[in-house]
Amino acid sequence: MYRAVNREIERASKELGEKPHDQLTVVCECGQDSCSQTVDLTLAEYEQSHQQHDRFVVVPGHEDEQLERVVERNERYLVVDKFGEAEHIAETEERRQGVE
Repeated sequence: MYRAVNREIERASKELGEKPHDQLTVVCECGQDSCSQTVDLTLAEYEQSHQQHDRFVVVPGHEDEQLERVVERNERYLVVDKFGEAEHIAETEERRQGVE
């Protein structure tokens, strides 16, 4: 659900003419139902982090080692890569939403 919200934020930013280096604030894409934290990154960083459908941007400390591994780490956010059943679910959801 959070990724869908973030994709709309990304789409709106592009429609407003924002450039790849412009800042974007998105919702943490962790699996915690009660999470409402945000992540600040550039539009280019957000696009790069989602080149694979099973990758998500999360607040540091929100990664779940049983479902994902950290593939990028910095002081502002982590990019996690799902594996196993979580990977299958993420990829299926992306296809269902028509994401290429």
